[in-house]
Amino acid sequence: MNNYPEVVAKIANDYLERVKSQLRLVPAHERDEFLRELQSHLYEAYRQTPGEDDVGRILAVLRNLGDPAEVVSDRLPGAMVRSGTRRSLPLYVMGGILIALFGIPLGFGGVGVLVGLLFALAGIAIAYYATAGSILLAGAMSMLLGLTRMFLPHLWDNLVTLGYIQINGPPAELLDHLSASEQGLVMILFASALVASGLGMLRLGRYLLRGLRFLSSLAFDWMRRLAQSARGKLRRDNREGPRVGAVPFVNHGQ
Repeated sequence: MNNYPEVVAKIANDYLERVKSQLRLVPAHERDEFLRELQSHLYEAYRQTPGEDDVGRILAVLRNLGDPAEVVSDRLPGAMVRSGTRRSLPLYVMGGILIALFGIPLGFGGVGVLVGLLFALAGIAIAYYATAGSILLAGAMSMLLGLTRMFLPHLWDNLVTLGYIQINGPPAELLDHLSASEQGLVMILFASALVASGLGMLRLGRYLLRGLRFLSSLAFDWMRRLAQSARGKLRRDNREGPRVGAVPFVNHGQ
């Protein structure tokens, strides 16, 4: 716990709140971790700053750190890369690198790169979930076939005779050496492995979705800031009116 004097604690907390306002688009876990690191650094710097005036010491520390926006721009990329590496979240690592390169989400350039990256990642996410769904469907069908072979062998034989079920190649050779119940058990075990793989992919996919949401929020915030800047410029131009030196229109016909 940071044992500041009361007045120093108020100054430090106000500074941290201003930093927090710059992190509204950052995922909650990364935001809280970044604020904890900054709070610890702030306290250590305060303790090591010489002087008897407590307020003067904390103000000196804050001057060295810089404005909240500068602190976020300088320190957030490294914090996000460390967090993403530690938690095996590659899109958070990528987000940290983008912030370092383009100043996102502080309103600077790079939206074109980010939007292009989002489209590419969205395509990857769609393909990923399509693959997971296909694996789950194959597992469910294999499970149904295994149960049919084990408990309804006559129905199985009829389906094979009608051509609805066709098993060729090495799997057919393997199953020919087994009894009906053993064949059903093998298919059920195979189906269980497919279902487990599909569910595992769905579970891991949530990290991909979190990263996509984070990068999307960066892109939308940049575009919102750009639109606000453009509207503000138009308002200023309208207030300024005609350019200085323009020749007024005079109707000589009157």
